[in-house]
Amino acid sequence: MVLVSGILTAVSVIGFGKARSTYELKGKADSIARQIERTRSLAIKYNQTLTLAFTSQNTTFGLTCADCSEARTELAPMTIPYGVTLSSYPTLTVNGNGTIETSSSSITLNDGNGKQVAIAISNAGRVGVGDVTAETVTR
Repeated sequence: MVLVSGILTAVSVIGFGKARSTYELKGKADSIARQIERTRSLAIKYNQTLTLAFTSQNTTFGLTCADCSEARTELAPMTIPYGVTLSSYPTLTVNGNGTIETSSSSITLNDGNGKQVAIAISNAGRVGVGDVTAETVTR
């Protein structure tokens, strides 16, 4: 009986750990998507073109436009979460009409443990976060 209980506990702890890492990665992707969506909202609000980009060290994601002081007061830069790598670090130009121009229409976040999630960015201004998947290894 004790052995069975020990096995069930071990299996549930492993399962919980995997579910937690999936949830955390999805949350990190959602944070980046919210930063893009909030920038779009501010661009429309101020009818102004805003530039959202990563710092040179790719650790911070925020407004980089020189003439957007009002928008900057409403949108703090976000720090890219520790342990996450991105497939690309694009600069996004968000126009006052809500459209988004970017060199990369998707960003894939990788947690370094075999899980990844994609953020899709459309020119029309829509931002979507996909489901967390396990990386596939091609040989």
